[in-house]
Formats: sequence, C-alpha cells, structure tokens
Amino acid sequence: MSQQSNEQLKWLVSARAKPAEPGSAVVSVLARNAMVPGVEFDMMVDWHPGAEAPDVEGRALVILSLLFKELAAECERAAAARFAEG
Repeated sequence: MSQQSNEQLKWLVSARAKPAEPGSAVVSVLARNAMVPGVEFDMMVDWHPGAEAPDVEGRALVILSLLFKELAAECERAAAARFAEG
C-alpha cells in the first residue's frame, strides 16, 4: 500500500465523557479521515465509582473498537453475498 493510501485510511479520533444517570456516562465520539470528513455519535457506558473521565473514555473506545470489528465483518459478509449475486 502506498504512503498516500495509508494517510487516507488514518483516523483521528476524540472522545469526551459526560456524566449521565447515576453510574453511567454519555461518551461523545468524533472520528474523521481523508475520505470521511466526520463520523459523530454518542454512546452510553458505565461510569464506575472512582473512575476518572479518561478511564471512561478509554473503555468506551475499546468497546467501540470491538463493535466496529463486528460491523466490518458483517460488511464483508454482505459484500461477498452481493458479489456472488453477480
């Protein structure tokens, strides 16, 4: 893969946790790269007693990475099915 291709795929990600209902937080995530100017959403996560915002944000990003791996796998399955249809 060329250096230019690598740069197009590189993501910039930010996350900010805000307390929500007791014991939970809303983590706002913003991601972008050269091909996608912005993907933005909020996700609910647990905010355990004593946890700091960076802990909550980090946990949310790990959960998000697992969710996106599953989404990527499903996209590959769906694409394969479409290509098989002709």
